[in-house]
Amino acid sequence: MLKIECCGLSATQTKQIIEKNFAGHVEPLAGPDMVAARRVKAGETDFYLGSCMTGAGGSLATAIMVLGYSNCLVVSKQGKCPTAKEIRHMVYAGKHKAFGYVKEHTDIVVPAVVQALVDRAEGIPE
Repeated sequence: MLKIECCGLSATQTKQIIEKNFAGHVEPLAGPDMVAARRVKAGETDFYLGSCMTGAGGSLATAIMVLGYSNCLVVSKQGKCPTAKEIRHMVYAGKHKAFGYVKEHTDIVVPAVVQALVDRAEGIPE
């Protein structure tokens, strides 16, 4: 079972989406950004989802500081929300541990990112 940290402005909403759609596959955790990023770095949890107003600042900045830029991915930005197919490709294209997105895109981004992470963990090809 994957463990995913839910952080940022829509942490509660992110956690609820995961609980509703991925019960039995993902354990969502909600905590402060810094604590969550450190848990991912220590291997205590698998991934970090962080929402903010821009997608690339706020919550994801904490993950970048702790995990390093190469381990973090900006999934959505203001004015640009990718499709589920585009998100899946982004997730499969790298080995990122943290994902940032605009809080208004939570309902679109979270299910797509988490589904891709679950599928990848189960060995399902892109």
